[in-house]
Amino acid sequence: AGRFALRAARSKVVALGARPALAAAATGAIAAGYAFSKPSGCQAPQLVDVSGLTKVAKTDDVGLLPQPISPKYKTALVQIYVPSQPFGGSDKSNSGHRYDTIPIANGMIASGMSCQLIHYVPEEHDAFVKAMEGFDAIIVRCNPGQINAAGGEQTKFDDAMRALQKKGKQVWPSPDVMTNMGAKDALCKIANLGIGLIDTFAYYSPEEFAAGFKKTMAFQPRVIKQNRGSSGEGIW
Repeated sequence: AGRFALRAARSKVVALGARPALAAAATGAIAAGYAFSKPSGCQAPQLVDVSGLTKVAKTDDVGLLPQPISPKYKTALVQIYVPSQPFGGSDKSNSGHRYDTIPIANGMIASGMSCQLIHYVPEEHDAFVKAMEGFDAIIVRCNPGQINAAGGEQTKFDDAMRALQKKGKQVWPSPDVMTNMGAKDALCKIANLGIGLIDTFAYYSPEEFAAGFKKTMAFQPRVIKQNRGSSGEGIW
């Protein structure tokens, strides 16, 4: 399951390489490790001002590496906290961050980019969009349904991301990529690429599943995923 998820995440980066240098830097960040240089002297990192947005995380970004003084690119990692759900959603720890937020951000930082952690608060939509204009790229980590569950509108958020794209900002993944690649059968579409696995199949009827799954089970243990889902839900 871990290999499948990593390959799917990589596919989104590859599909969105409108700015090759930035896309290459982001792709490298996935496997960058955690080697970094600490800021020296009294210099402060050149970050985007997000002081007008509510800081939702309950901890002070514990584990986040120091931001680079002069980042190659400025990126934002956007999450959303759902007040009605424990911890803000099943994808989050008690810090209010997604489990993968700090590792992703550290990969970006280790590659020389800044990565600021931001929660989208629906009531602050306009201020949020204005702040996003200061970034080169936006990494969207809001699970399907979470924005609506938090009192916002997914279509309104998506339209804002498209407007930022038109201004030259990179959005990973973009709303259109999520529509076309968000379902698990997207893994079948990339099965024959270098980032895919050729023994990935989709079944759309009980008969197809019974015939195909038995054959693959005879070969090796399998991972089963429902076509739509997130946060580890619907995986056997």
